[in-house]
Amino acid sequence: MTVSRIAPWLVLVPLLGCQGFSKLDYSTLGRAMWQRPDDVIAVLALQPGDRVADLGAGEGYFVSYLAAAVPEGRVYAVEVDPERIATLEERFGGDGDNVEVVSAEFANPKLPDGAVDLVLIVNTYHHIGEREAYFRDLRRDLSPRGRVAILEPNPDHGGLLGLFMPSGHGTSRADLDAELATAGYTHSESHDLLPLQQFEVYTPVP
Repeated sequence: MTVSRIAPWLVLVPLLGCQGFSKLDYSTLGRAMWQRPDDVIAVLALQPGDRVADLGAGEGYFVSYLAAAVPEGRVYAVEVDPERIATLEERFGGDGDNVEVVSAEFANPKLPDGAVDLVLIVNTYHHIGEREAYFRDLRRDLSPRGRVAILEPNPDHGGLLGLFMPSGHGTSRADLDAELATAGYTHSESHDLLPLQQFEVYTPVP
């Protein structure tokens, strides 16, 4: 590795408090330090009986945090990848668990109609195809107070931060707003918590 590749990282470490988000493995510097899951959950202000979906749950990073926040509710861990589904079932398949693993389709999250109070989407939005149609259909799964919270890399980050963002793995705020507006949502909240992810919340237009 050349000095020119090392130098930006050495600068970012003190600036971000080791909150690394990069072409390196997400776990390289400890994901909790840059993802700040406790703060994300706190800002979402979930109620104990809420029903929430982690859309694109992966191996379940946020699922355990969500499950703890809604002990009387339900967490839908939504995934399309068979290997990750198997991991989720192994982790969260115990008796008494308030997590339901959902084996979804690319065009259908297979969530219960009218039942979901929050859909959380972390680093997954840009992987969804036909997004306007997808989110238009997702509206039927939301409860009357349902929200969609999106944590997504922002390709508009400039300077040194841009060096650590994988190419093509992000969506601009302008595109988020435009696509979700077309799907029938309005922007309701913006949270400046995370160093390399935007944190935006949308609600369906009545």
